Amino acid sequence: MSQASNKNKRKRRVSSNERRQQLIEAALPLFAQVGFRGVTTRQLATTAGVSEALLYQHFPSKEELYSAVQDHCCQPREELKTVLSGLEPSTATLVELLYFQTKMVIDKAVMGGSGGNQIFPRLMMHSVLEDGEFARLYLQRAVSRMAATMQRSVIAAKQAGDIPAEGVPDDLADEMRFWFCHHLLVTVLMYRLTPDPVVAYPVTEDQLQQQIVLFMLKGIGLTEAAIAKYCNFSSLRDQTEHWFNLIRDPLVESEGSDP
Repeated sequence: MSQASNKNKRKRRVSSNERRQQLIEAALPLFAQVGFRGVTTRQLATTAGVSEALLYQHFPSKEELYSAVQDHCCQPREELKTVLSGLEPSTATLVELLYFQTKMVIDKAVMGGSGGNQIFPRLMMHSVLEDGEFARLYLQRAVSRMAATMQRSVIAAKQAGDIPAEGVPDDLADEMRFWFCHHLLVTVLMYRLTPDPVVAYPVTEDQLQQQIVLFMLKGIGLTEAAIAKYCNFSSLRDQTEHWFNLIRDPLVESEGSDP
């Protein structure tokens, strides 16, 4: 075999940015499995297939690597920004967002769950059990825009008479509605992170998600007439799948679990 042939077979030199990205992606499942406090730099290096010395060249401490993991996971998706910015505040948008949020948390791998990998939800759960920094960063960077869009749609629904007036101050109630829905979805997800769900609902996956959406719509105060008018699950499913096609998540794709 010629020297030229041997040279061609040599591995291409990995750039510093590529190596950093490889280390981040290798660290993700380990941090998800045992949390920040439960992992050592030696374990991180072994998982990445490199020496600790090489790991320290790119990340001088475990804290810096974890910070890079946070940035990697919590960057707001530009495609999602585009989708949200194109939505007019309305009752229809409110229903669409609740269905989309349900699919995103419970079913789609964008945030893990039964339909995808569990790395991201486990990172979130470990964060809440530790200092909460990762969870706060994600909610601030990636979820706040959706919360604001839904809040504007709640206001529009009230103006349209689809949500009756109530005694809670409007500004407080409008913000709380989103977070109550979000917390419900995350709780359902949490009980499904085990191989056998802690709570096994006696319905199909699709039926479960539809019941969750209806529960949330009634909980935020939407009238029965408005629910009947805007909650068409077939149309909502098509709309949501279109949005998911626009916001493919690199974290999910790197795990080989495509929604």
